[in-house]
Amino acid sequence: MIRIIVFNLFYVGTCAFSWARGGRPERLAMVILIADFQLSHWVINPLVSRYSGVEHAMLLVDLTAFLAFYAMSLVSTRYWPIWMAALQGCVVAGHVNGLRPDVVPFAYGNIVALWSYLLLGTLIVATARHRRRVERYGDDPSWRWELCQHYREGALVDADDLPANFALRKKRLCAQCE
Repeated sequence: MIRIIVFNLFYVGTCAFSWARGGRPERLAMVILIADFQLSHWVINPLVSRYSGVEHAMLLVDLTAFLAFYAMSLVSTRYWPIWMAALQGCVVAGHVNGLRPDVVPFAYGNIVALWSYLLLGTLIVATARHRRRVERYGDDPSWRWELCQHYREGALVDADDLPANFALRKKRLCAQCE
């Protein structure tokens, strides 16, 4: 019971922090995690048969969350969505344990659930790093299409050329494109 209370406090605190302080990718990740956790709670088997075999509905929910994080990693300017996708992939892989005939339900349940703490921790770190970039540069583009073409093509920029304000840096890089 204490474990559930601790997780729910961590969960609510992480979501509140990412909502209040995060950018669009952090908020989208928060929505994905809320949907994943809530849907998993609603579709889980009854207690008497819980984790005695593959939880097919939970597997589908977790696989959908994995695909959402993976898709987000393709269009985001952040690195952490691919780490979230990898962690969620471990959750999906954990469902393979349900295929074993001698599966221990407690172990299967823990292997699927314990990755949630790492997912929430990653979101906290991602939100804190976003705040630091905003304070340092004044701006933090969220998606690849918000970057200028010169930057998206991987142009090298010397450290001496970088002004303190990211918005000015972005303007200077875009001026090179024209």
